[in-house]
Amino acid sequence: MNASQIKPICRPSDEPMLAAVFVSGSGTNFIAIYEEGKRREAAGVKPYAEIGAVFTNAPGCVGALKAAELGIPVLSLSSKLFFSSLGKDPDDEEARDYFDAESSALIESVCTPDIIILAGYRRRLGGMILGRYRNRVVNLYPGDITKGYLVRGVDASVQAIRAGERSIRCTVYLERENVRFGPAIVQSEPISLAGYKEGDSETVNELIRSRGEWKVFPYAVHELIAGGRLGIDTDDNIYLDGRKLGKEGYQYRG
Repeated sequence: MNASQIKPICRPSDEPMLAAVFVSGSGTNFIAIYEEGKRREAAGVKPYAEIGAVFTNAPGCVGALKAAELGIPVLSLSSKLFFSSLGKDPDDEEARDYFDAESSALIESVCTPDIIILAGYRRRLGGMILGRYRNRVVNLYPGDITKGYLVRGVDASVQAIRAGERSIRCTVYLERENVRFGPAIVQSEPISLAGYKEGDSETVNELIRSRGEWKVFPYAVHELIAGGRLGIDTDDNIYLDGRKLGKEGYQYRG
């Protein structure tokens, strides 16, 4: 691949990268990302991302309340009321683009983000916003997105245990339209599944959050993306420091 065909996801800068975070629930990943940014800022460590706004489709959710307490601008647009007022199904593609247009307009009334972070956002984005922020919408899945056994509606931990996996990794990836997962950026260290059964999913999910998500998501945002270390080519291959990564992305080692 010609180096000129590799485009940076975010160009390195002496200024903090500006992020907008989308939440629908508790906002634990949002808090982990926020706290790591503040830690870096206080220590004079660069790079880092600054959260310019938090958007929610579920007004009053815990994540939005936490953001407001931290003094971060919070923008709300109830997806339930929005689609109801249109008389449209929430999965209607045209209506989805209307909702996303309103969402991005709200965000951009406050800041112009370099990236959008989906931190427990329970709405599928459509082509309008994914096109507007091409290669700049990042998400996390609490499992290995390269596995062929994944289905919707079942916890990643349960699926891994059913498949006989010895460990599980969560994955930060770029969001894409009309596919479940875009290209992987980075995966967490493996979290052992030894001794756990399907009925232990809540315990395992908490381990995935504390040992995986809350470490690898901040690392991806602040170190890899804000640091300008990631690139992508026209075939959706991810590059770290100019080196092409495999389909699993970079393997985080803590």
